[in-house]
Amino acid sequence: MMNWKIWTRIIFSIFVVIVLSGCLATENLVHVPRHNNMAELEDYNVSLYRQSQHIFNPMPIDARVMQLRLQQRVEHLVFLVDQSTSLSDSAKGLDTRFYAKEVVRRFIKTMPTQPFSSTIVTYNNQPHLQLYAPLDARLTIATRFPNELEFLLSGHRTTQHIEVKSLSVALDFVSELVGNLHGPSAVVLVTEWSQIDESVEQAVMRMRQRVTFGRKAHVVVPESSAIAWPHSHSGLCFFTVGVGNRLSRSRLESADSCGFSSAVDKVAQPSTMANFVETVLYKGPADQDGDGIYDYQDLCPATPAKRIVDYSGCPRFPATH
Repeated sequence: MMNWKIWTRIIFSIFVVIVLSGCLATENLVHVPRHNNMAELEDYNVSLYRQSQHIFNPMPIDARVMQLRLQQRVEHLVFLVDQSTSLSDSAKGLDTRFYAKEVVRRFIKTMPTQPFSSTIVTYNNQPHLQLYAPLDARLTIATRFPNELEFLLSGHRTTQHIEVKSLSVALDFVSELVGNLHGPSAVVLVTEWSQIDESVEQAVMRMRQRVTFGRKAHVVVPESSAIAWPHSHSGLCFFTVGVGNRLSRSRLESADSCGFSSAVDKVAQPSTMANFVETVLYKGPADQDGDGIYDYQDLCPATPAKRIVDYSGCPRFPATH
């Protein structure tokens, strides 16, 4: 049988709880008048941070080029930037045409601060005009520092601007340009994968054939009769950046050709853009004496031909007379 003291404590505790509950129920709430300048808690907008393309701090590769003594892969650099009405309205929350030019700007910001033979060509399609030639003069190229190249992007359209019926014809005009150049060229096409159809694929193949074999080996006819292709054996590396695309695979892949396709997400950030720029412009460290040891590691940079060398590039055995 439970002790009467324990019962007393239980009853008292219940009584206290009932009394306190009654007091709280009858308590008057404090009324605070509303003011127009009162702070309000709303959902935080994180969309800007999800769109990483708004922030770009370039990683210049000048020091790496000097340290490793990288050899230049190409002598000429040509950008073809799609600004046609066929592109999607937006990519990553930005106008697709603006984003396409932004990709080129990031490339230029990452380039070494030295002059390059380079140009930027913007393309737009105007079907109702049915133009088969550039609005401006024939495409040209000039030696420019990166800041001069970036200036070409500042306007609504670049100096080298063409309006033709399709992207394939625009590529044929670029073929005319690079075919007239001495030395290998790199062409960087910035567009959407949806714009790369069979005609564009064939235009790139024509470009490769023109700059690799020339007219004597292959008779290749451009799509537009307004284009006069020259004799050329200069060589070409063709790169494509897909704006608004997540996958890097496109119709322009070819295992035996120089260049590749990449989705914009794979090259848009500082570190990946630095790697992309280095891949386009350079082919690796130099080895002037051909002993298999790169110049930046070679302690004996003038080793005679056919001599066996050690890991520092110096003769492994003394010369015999």
